[in-house]
Amino acid sequence: MINDDQDPQDKPVSIEFDTSYSAELKGPPSEGLFTDDSLPLTAARLNAVESMLRLLTKNVKYGEFVREILLIIMKVVTSEAGSILEVDQKSGNLFFRSVVGQSAERIAKFLIPMGKGIVGYVAESRQPLVVANVKENEVHLKSIQHAVGFETRDLIAIPIVIRGKVYGVLELLNRVGGDGYTPSDVENLTYLCDMAGRAIEIRLMLAWNNQSGSQTHQQQGQGSAA
Repeated sequence: MINDDQDPQDKPVSIEFDTSYSAELKGPPSEGLFTDDSLPLTAARLNAVESMLRLLTKNVKYGEFVREILLIIMKVVTSEAGSILEVDQKSGNLFFRSVVGQSAERIAKFLIPMGKGIVGYVAESRQPLVVANVKENEVHLKSIQHAVGFETRDLIAIPIVIRGKVYGVLELLNRVGGDGYTPSDVENLTYLCDMAGRAIEIRLMLAWNNQSGSQTHQQQGQGSAA
């Protein structure tokens, strides 16, 4: 588990991005690539990715870094509250790395076992899940909702996977400006969680490189002193 003011010390593997892309364009050349509905959404996606890239250049603590990613995503799919939960690799529990919204401080104290509740189910199954009516869902951990006094009407949970391993889960609560979370929201959030996973991986790798370089410098200094 990573403390808020420090980065992990585990050495990550090298990063490889698939930059190849091919698509068959159907219809006459005069057809536009974007419709009136898709253009704003595509622009929002691009803005979110650019914001994540800019975030990598900022000197912020790890907890703040993850919180900024959460805020970036919530600008695309607006919700009353949201969180990014991270898997504790030692215990297997999920803890709240970052929370935005009402009762954030109280929610952050909870731990969720793998496979329990909606978030635990999503982390274990690695599949997105939308709950249109939380009150009728038996999987939802109502104990958290009652403890913090936040009424959840609907929610969406998306796994964040880094190099085939579940890093955590994005959870958004109470869709704003609509009748709940849509298949389009699932698609958009799945894409953004993939980008978030890549940004987190780069951040962790940069932190390891900095730690490795610092340790090498200290060892060289000690060798010279000897």
